[in-house]
Amino acid sequence: MTCVVFGAGLVGSFLGAAAGAPWASRRRAGRIHERVVLPRGEINWDPFGEPAAETPVLIATRCHQTLWSAFSGCHLAAQNGLGQPCAVAVCFMAIDRDAAGRILSAGPEPRVVLGRLDQVWQPVITAWRSAGIIVEEIDDVRPAQWEKAILNATLGPICLATGLSMRAAWADTELRQLVLSATDEGHRVASLAAVAIPPGLRDRTIAFFDRTGSHRPSVLADPGEIPWTLGRLRDVARQHSLPVPALDRIECMAAQSLSGAA
Repeated sequence: MTCVVFGAGLVGSFLGAAAGAPWASRRRAGRIHERVVLPRGEINWDPFGEPAAETPVLIATRCHQTLWSAFSGCHLAAQNGLGQPCAVAVCFMAIDRDAAGRILSAGPEPRVVLGRLDQVWQPVITAWRSAGIIVEEIDDVRPAQWEKAILNATLGPICLATGLSMRAAWADTELRQLVLSATDEGHRVASLAAVAIPPGLRDRTIAFFDRTGSHRPSVLADPGEIPWTLGRLRDVARQHSLPVPALDRIECMAAQSLSGAA
């Protein structure tokens, strides 16, 4: 047994299938049966086994929907955002469901960045690598976590605000520059929080979004994650009196869209 998955949405199912997780839960009732296209082949994932008490838990629910007090022992959060009270698996991937109902990676090569974890997670890491997922284990996961938060704080909320696909929004010259300006601001905010994101963030952002194509960002399904990404960045900026006009503009665009939808 590798792990159990709490929150078998798209990312949870992708990682759970890759790990061979024998048990999973999701908000919808009924048994889980998914076809998952992993980098090294398509599999059927049909978790049904009962977890042992000591089995590690992969939390793949959204941050604002997670009852953190319900978890104890060895758990790992595969979530967007900042501020989770546990270890985080930072997922650089664009997971979608195709017309045939299969779950698959639709953009960059799926990559997971981890801090140093308890040995109980080694079978999961081995399984992910065997499935073709790139797994990086580093001493300090915070730079990767902040980098992913910056990615999630920019183009996704713009898609929410404009109704454009990621491809269309990224192809728009004005919106693309807004994303890159917000990325630069996010890098400066991270520095104020004593998080040293490696140089070249703008280039990595361009490379990532160049490959996401028509991916539907998770914020379209649940805008509730915005406070954990864009909101966290703006909070730190305000604490340090750092102007972040691009991040502010994106937040305003998203807020206006949500207000109109209501």
